[in-house]
Amino acid sequence: MAENYILWDEPGVEVVQPGEQEKIQEVSEQFNRFQMMNFNEHHHCLRGTHLKTQGCVLGKFKVKDNLPAHLAQGMFAKPGQYDMIMRYSSLTPKIVPDNIPAPRGIGMKIFGVEGEKIWGEDKKTQDWTFNNYPVLELRDPKTTNEIAECLERNWNDLPKFAEEQGKRIDADVATMGSQLPRQHLVAMPQYSQSAYRYGSYVAKFGLFPLGSEQKKLEKDTIPDDAPINILSQGTRDFHMKHKVTYSFCAQLLQNLEEQPVDDLGVAWDEKKYPFEEIATLEFDPQDSWLPEFRVWWDDRITCNSWHGLKVHQPLGSTNRMRRVVYAESRKLRLRVNGYKDYVEPASVKEVPVPVIAPQLSLPYQPAVQSMEVRV
Repeated sequence: MAENYILWDEPGVEVVQPGEQEKIQEVSEQFNRFQMMNFNEHHHCLRGTHLKTQGCVLGKFKVKDNLPAHLAQGMFAKPGQYDMIMRYSSLTPKIVPDNIPAPRGIGMKIFGVEGEKIWGEDKKTQDWTFNNYPVLELRDPKTTNEIAECLERNWNDLPKFAEEQGKRIDADVATMGSQLPRQHLVAMPQYSQSAYRYGSYVAKFGLFPLGSEQKKLEKDTIPDDAPINILSQGTRDFHMKHKVTYSFCAQLLQNLEEQPVDDLGVAWDEKKYPFEEIATLEFDPQDSWLPEFRVWWDDRITCNSWHGLKVHQPLGSTNRMRRVVYAESRKLRLRVNGYKDYVEPASVKEVPVPVIAPQLSLPYQPAVQSMEVRV
């Protein structure tokens, strides 16, 4: 019943810690330095996190009909179908090969969503971001600052970074990203990790593979000797051969002691507080590795959960940190790459997807061919 669900503005849902803003500023500066170290290595300025694109696709976001009152909130208050774009990514601040365990993510932008926006602009878009594990080692600004400092010191010695993370008091969470299963992207569960306002309530979100062919891959493990681009090329091959579908679910806040909002290192028990389906995502067969689409996403647009409706405002300390860090990261990326501002598309008509991938013979690095030119 609705009275079991905690209202988003109740005391205790968000608690700002002393010195939080100072730590957020330090983290922002650290991630800007990560960007410039990557620029020195790759000759292009990338995002501060989720910097490695693994594929971009267009699809449909379908809000379910007849949702119960506690789920019929915000953009989910009534059924509807929306155009959307989605990007698969690897989120480590340093680019690593696809054949090693690492966190992966999904970012999506939904078009035509009505309602008052957090930033007050007039584009009717709603962004959502996910990672492939339910908790986050960057559990608050203080912890993020500590982990970022360790990574910066050990930028050229990742085994040393991993060793130091293993000695942390919260090592079980701090090392989780390096122990994730080596799955194919289309078979991964994805989690918002952080909480959001959900209309009158508070929720975390989950994105789970729905298609039968995706589920067949859930237990497949990418081998150690797989190509370093196995995720982008495997995703490309799968998306061209199959329709890809996901279940979009909400997990509502009911107990602040067991479901903290300001500490992302604590999982919300899925058995006690289950995920409930509120929408589905559908992607018809397509090439997920179109160069112009990928480069446009990398260089010109942003995916930020603060870019959305007020009724879905991000909550908690890590999201307060992201609001600053993502904005400063975007500014630096644009400036270094020679752009005055980012692009916020209003519809799929502005997405550069008709360009067929260039096909060149790569005898020593086999690549998946675009579906438009396959024989």
